[in-house]
Amino acid sequence: MATHFKRKGKRLLGVGRQDAIRYFFGGNAMVSILVLGAICGFLLREAVLFFPQHQRDLEVFRLTGQEYANFAITEMDEYTEVKSLANQAFYQEMNEAYGIQRGLVDSFGALSGNIYDAGEDLIEELEDARDEVEDAEAEGEKTLAQAELDAIQAKWDIFLRAELEKADRKTIDSFGRLGEAEWQQLLKAMVEWDPVEDEPPALVAAAKAESDEGMATFDTARTTIAAAGSELARLRGELIKVTTAIKDEAVADKSAASRKKAYLDGSLVAETEEERVELRRKSDEITVREEFPYAERIKVLEGSREKHKTAVEAMKVDLKAGVAALPTEFSSPEVTELVSRIRDKAPVLTVYLGESLMESADWRYDEPLSWVYSVSSFFFGKDWVTNSSFHDFYGLLPLFTGSLLISVIALLVAIPFSLGAAIYVNRLAGPAEQTFIKPVIELIGAIPSVVLGFFGIIVLGEALREVSQVPWLSWVPGFPMQERLNILNAGLLLALMAVPTIFTLCEDAINNVPASFSEASLALGGSKFQTVMKVVVPTAISGILAAILLGFGRVIGETMVVLLVAGNQIAIPDFSLGAGVITQPAHTMTGIIAQEMGEVTKDTIHYRALFSVGLVLFTISLLINISARRIIRRFGFSA
Repeated sequence: MATHFKRKGKRLLGVGRQDAIRYFFGGNAMVSILVLGAICGFLLREAVLFFPQHQRDLEVFRLTGQEYANFAITEMDEYTEVKSLANQAFYQEMNEAYGIQRGLVDSFGALSGNIYDAGEDLIEELEDARDEVEDAEAEGEKTLAQAELDAIQAKWDIFLRAELEKADRKTIDSFGRLGEAEWQQLLKAMVEWDPVEDEPPALVAAAKAESDEGMATFDTARTTIAAAGSELARLRGELIKVTTAIKDEAVADKSAASRKKAYLDGSLVAETEEERVELRRKSDEITVREEFPYAERIKVLEGSREKHKTAVEAMKVDLKAGVAALPTEFSSPEVTELVSRIRDKAPVLTVYLGESLMESADWRYDEPLSWVYSVSSFFFGKDWVTNSSFHDFYGLLPLFTGSLLISVIALLVAIPFSLGAAIYVNRLAGPAEQTFIKPVIELIGAIPSVVLGFFGIIVLGEALREVSQVPWLSWVPGFPMQERLNILNAGLLLALMAVPTIFTLCEDAINNVPASFSEASLALGGSKFQTVMKVVVPTAISGILAAILLGFGRVIGETMVVLLVAGNQIAIPDFSLGAGVITQPAHTMTGIIAQEMGEVTKDTIHYRALFSVGLVLFTISLLINISARRIIRRFGFSA
């Protein structure tokens, strides 16, 4: 009987058909494993090599004094946020309280500028004719000059009226501050405008005086806040200039030996005596030192500590005075919110300035730098700055924060839709609905991500911004939105991309719940809805959780959509806005790799920094998949 199970068929070198098939598929699996191993090995090697380079880069950053200059740079950056808020609040209040007055002033400027450009030659003739009248001495000359002036003036009046008639209110008043009545008043006042004297009409002058008087207190506070950083700004510029020069000299010193040798080698093969002499001269000018004299160069920073202390103390005083001078009543909740943020940020900034001043006072250029500092400055660094004339920074935190926020928003939107659709299709829908709904949802996954990106830029982003401008929605955090490319836009598009993945896996998990469970529940008197919510979903919860995790892995690894619609601003979002933080632009780990990898030079620190970001992404995806598999294996019935 065993003869029936013997392998039949021709064999080549002892290998039969079944063996060949088994070796073929086994070989493919092994090739896949080897390719994956090679990719992981290459990624790991390039990423690990980043950290020694990063540490050497940070050592030069400290030895050349750039780390000390960075104290002033960071302090100015923090102060600039408060200054920017003050400017935003000032102009927002002016628009709210004196919108018509500002509209008259700005529209006059735009209108007079257009008229001046169109009639520049005629205005010059008018100015020359007036000069002729003033210069004329004889009575006859004065009469002729006056007649010429009257003719040019009449020509100007005709030209001015023609220009005013064809002026478009929407173009001139682009912000829509003026109604039709105010626009007509402006046109009427412009008839008397003198282009030579270029003085605004009485209507415009009165409007400017009214807005200036009403905003005087706010303007004083804003000006005081704006002037608070003047001394520190000057010191920052000096420190950047000095420390950058030290760094350039130190970098050049590292290549001194190779450059000297190159000139000497070149002199040996030079064709003429003049070339040989010139190359030797250049070689002699290069001094090769065993060690760069950092201690000697860093002495130029002596005295800057006292200047730094004086500048910071002056900033604190002016900042406190400016914030105290801010008005207490405003014309809109938006301005009230902005001023509230200024009042909240100012004390925090004052504390930060004191701490930064203490750190800078204790700073030493020759303090050893550990590898722990190098690693932590990458994983917890708040800046990602490349191709900088000062210093490049490679901090993962803003990129990780952007990726995480966008992914969380995507899951918060996708999970209810995906799970609800899976429950309905599997347990509640009829055969016709199942046949229609399931393929349609799964078809979403076939849409190219670049197409969704264009949709986000042109349609969704514009729609969100338009909706955010609706007055009765102003209570929504982050509304009105300033940017159409932001975290919310990217999150909604990624939610759309995650729905097919989560839906399919959830539907499979629900489908794998034994029918006996549902039948028992219905037999005990449970309704169909109770059976679904209290029996089916809890039983399939492991598969549902795995689906959510895999959906998270899908969205956090997406590149094209976030690159197109997230805004690509490399900064940690302002969480003081609360839920409104989602209307800010951001950058992501996948986006930075796609954006910068094509521009970097191989084996540079920037090149390997991107591989380090890739390694973090790979690790996150690996952990997500491992977690999903463990959930599926550990708990009950699952997909």
